[in-house]
Amino acid sequence: MATLNSFNPPAYLTDLTKENATRWSEEYISRWMDRSASTPEVTQFYNPTTRATTGEISKKNITWTAFPNTVKHNTPEKERWRVADSTRENQDEYCEWSVLRDAKGEITKVVFTCEGPEYWEALATLQPATLLQLYKDNNPEYASQIKKEDLYIGGTRYNRQNKWNNSTTTGSIMHLIQSANTLGAEIQLGADATVLRVDSQGNPIHDYDRLIRCSRYGGIYRNSDPTIGGNVNDLAWQGPLITLADPVGLYLESFDGSQFVAPDDEDVQKFWKFTRGTPADPTRNRPAHWVRAVFEVPKSYGYNVSAIKDGKGNKVMWGSQLADAIQIRLTGQAAEIGKHLGQKRRCKPAVAAAAEVSVGATAGASGAVAEAASMSAAEAGEDHSPEHLKGTRSHGLDIGAQGYVCY
Repeated sequence: MATLNSFNPPAYLTDLTKENATRWSEEYISRWMDRSASTPEVTQFYNPTTRATTGEISKKNITWTAFPNTVKHNTPEKERWRVADSTRENQDEYCEWSVLRDAKGEITKVVFTCEGPEYWEALATLQPATLLQLYKDNNPEYASQIKKEDLYIGGTRYNRQNKWNNSTTTGSIMHLIQSANTLGAEIQLGADATVLRVDSQGNPIHDYDRLIRCSRYGGIYRNSDPTIGGNVNDLAWQGPLITLADPVGLYLESFDGSQFVAPDDEDVQKFWKFTRGTPADPTRNRPAHWVRAVFEVPKSYGYNVSAIKDGKGNKVMWGSQLADAIQIRLTGQAAEIGKHLGQKRRCKPAVAAAAEVSVGATAGASGAVAEAASMSAAEAGEDHSPEHLKGTRSHGLDIGAQGYVCY
């Protein structure tokens, strides 16, 4: 196979002009891939637009649950829904949402997104008029109120957490804003996970939890990072070149409406609508690529979202209850299997685990503190990202009653 001509925009979206789509490919995705593969130990990750491969290309879908496992790990069953809905920063599985309620406090609509913020920053720079129109089109309740100046800081710099994209309680949302939910983090994690790890006896490390502690490429309690890293690493042991499939992005894979019951026994699945992205195209052997969805009961039914119950009889009073039934997808790609087995390496050098624990950690975060303190030196974590990704790669959040601990 020759090199890929260019990376498509996420979900094959057509917002960008042809010229700007080329810039997205070259100045964003391609550049991130090159930088993520720039460290000496990363030898099996490649940029398909600059490196040609031979033979067949294999793709693998990697999926995980959208509800933040960092919250679930530390919070009682029903309380976890409130905590997950309390701030977008708690929604760290590459899926975020905002809830619209009526005067009684009951849910009328929940909007979900998995779009990385970098694409929207590109739009803000290259096509500001398109940016504004997309905000209006995708948030119809507020279309007449949204203004260009709302979206920028000082009139020139795009504000990811602008007033129309920073809340869990307005139903207004455009893209991901949680600090670890970025395309850059996704690409860096994919590259880091291709490194083959062995323990002190030289035995391969295949357990996903041990692997993420050893390679330190993400948050150990997240659903996403251990799953992505583990699956990529499983593939790496087969000796291929590995990359993220075009179009690079995170996608809403599915919603399982069978986990819920409507008051009139209607099929709950029909209340879930994908609203942004592209449907499957069998003629091109292309799966669906959805980045936005809305869960809403049409007024003709005479009831709202909160009248629906989950399988345990709990009314849907939080958007996060729906997140329990959502799967997020990333697709990995392998070429030339068996020809590129990398060097087997020990766990990354360590820093003192205690230094990684934030001062002022709350009682609710004590589990993560104990976990970090008990890690072997080789399993403690620090940010080894290239400079352009520092502070944006995947880090876990251990939610406490009033704060969180980074590790």
